[in-house]
Amino acid sequence: MRTTRFLTIVLMALSVHPAVGQSLGAYTDYDKNFIVFDDGNFRQLEFQEVKSFAVGSGCVAYVSNGGHLKAYANHISYNVSPSVDSYTITDNLFTFSVGSQLYVFEQGNRRLLSGFAGRFMVGDSVVAFIDTNKHYFSIYSDGRIIELADIIVGNDADFWVGANTVAFVDMHDVLRLVCDDHVYELFNVIDGISVGLGRNVGAFVDHSDGAFRIFHNGEMNDIEQFAPKSFKCGYEQVAFINSMENFRLFSNGEIYDISGFAPDMYDLNRKMLIYSLQGQFFTFIDGEQYLVENYVPQSYSINGNLLTYIDQNGYLAVFEDGEKHIISYGPINGYTAVGDVVVFNEGLNTTKIYYNEKTYKK
Repeated sequence: MRTTRFLTIVLMALSVHPAVGQSLGAYTDYDKNFIVFDDGNFRQLEFQEVKSFAVGSGCVAYVSNGGHLKAYANHISYNVSPSVDSYTITDNLFTFSVGSQLYVFEQGNRRLLSGFAGRFMVGDSVVAFIDTNKHYFSIYSDGRIIELADIIVGNDADFWVGANTVAFVDMHDVLRLVCDDHVYELFNVIDGISVGLGRNVGAFVDHSDGAFRIFHNGEMNDIEQFAPKSFKCGYEQVAFINSMENFRLFSNGEIYDISGFAPDMYDLNRKMLIYSLQGQFFTFIDGEQYLVENYVPQSYSINGNLLTYIDQNGYLAVFEDGEKHIISYGPINGYTAVGDVVVFNEGLNTTKIYYNEKTYKK
């Protein structure tokens, strides 16, 4: 009889904190040139329209017009792969796949994680994948591949990935969570579970009894006796609407009662919670509630410490550090926000960059 093998060494890899990355943005200009914004400077990377691109806090990845996967990081351009099937950029990782081969690209080099990758998921600083040849369930983080279990039933086995957390159900139907330097045994899965993961936090609904539990700082906390209506995880935070439709936030071990009734909508990104109540638009961050607007914007984005949105006048605004700032009074054609950088197109196809309370134009 084969037994599940767990390696509980070198798992400090999962305690990686978000790196202080470059302040990057990217866009295609009116001549179809591909431009990167790098901490106040513009650089033209391609003279033909790219097929796709993605921006992380420290890297820009893109597929060139000729189908090559390329990257820009640390002020350097890289030819990553002559072909690609999929790629993902997070705060700390750049992964891509070619057929069944799964790679990570970092510090100017690509590394093969598995030549027979089945299902895989990518978080801010961790990749979890099943090697269909070895039948291993493994993670990659901080330069290390760590084999967690050599028996996980099939390529459709249950596992979930957060920013730096991984949860999976082993062959004995035990839910396990990898966080910091430990593999934690949580509980037996009988009738199924609902799972949410963030950074250093996990939220679980046990379908056998409906209990709602939150894992934080190595401990499982019994939060509610009955399953919540919904929940979302962020950085050491879980926002949820409980069975009585009270809106609550678990944050660093404390629970805040945000509202006695359910919001019309809510979202949680990193440490910023946004929500609407009775037609008003709020944000809750670092224990403080702020009224952003007396209406709900039709378009908004939360990323990093910025809430970016188009206000009722059609102006592009950001809400940061408890204050609203207008960054464009012109008609907005579109915008994207990554970290502290907002790329927006206004007027007759003019692209500008907002970064560090300044607006840049090439």
